[in-house]
Amino acid sequence: MFNDFPPPGDGGFYDEPDPFLTDLVSGFVNRGGMQLGITLFVKGAVITGTLVSEQDYLEAMSSTFANQAKKSLVKPTSKELKQTEEAFDFSHLAEDVDLPEAMGDLAGFNPFEMNNDEDMPTPPDLPLIRHLHLKDPVILQPGPRASFAHSPISILRLRLQVIDGWMLGKVSPDEDSGEDTFMPPPPPQKAVRH
Repeated sequence: MFNDFPPPGDGGFYDEPDPFLTDLVSGFVNRGGMQLGITLFVKGAVITGTLVSEQDYLEAMSSTFANQAKKSLVKPTSKELKQTEEAFDFSHLAEDVDLPEAMGDLAGFNPFEMNNDEDMPTPPDLPLIRHLHLKDPVILQPGPRASFAHSPISILRLRLQVIDGWMLGKVSPDEDSGEDTFMPPPPPQKAVRH
């Protein structure tokens, strides 16, 4: 009975990314443009930040690399500046495309209008997303807290497959308390009877 499921690490079910998180990232964040606070648990580390779209990540990468390249040009012409921007445009590397474009002939498809299997159009190969993008990530555990808010590109690209757990909401440790907010509370004191 308990051996019906493959053990973790064999490339089976346990190695697959959480389908709910994948749908949330694809539908609400990548395609819907929402930004959501999230806390991730990754191989013993606790990472918190704001989910942003893959397009936000690619635009940040493009802008940073193009700006660095422009600084290296000596008296650039407008044509050279434009060519530099085009050379460092990474938007075509998106793995999560707009659903209506990817669906093509299936966009208006209604399965209840089908008479037989021969009428069924072949579904397109939709890309599987493999990454999420976390803006201003803060690593809370293990060890001292680390923030990347001041890096040139403060967006972490993280494979969905490595995430062990997650919860909506960005953790905001109390800066003024000086206490480790992840330590368990002290055990209750037992009253001593005399």
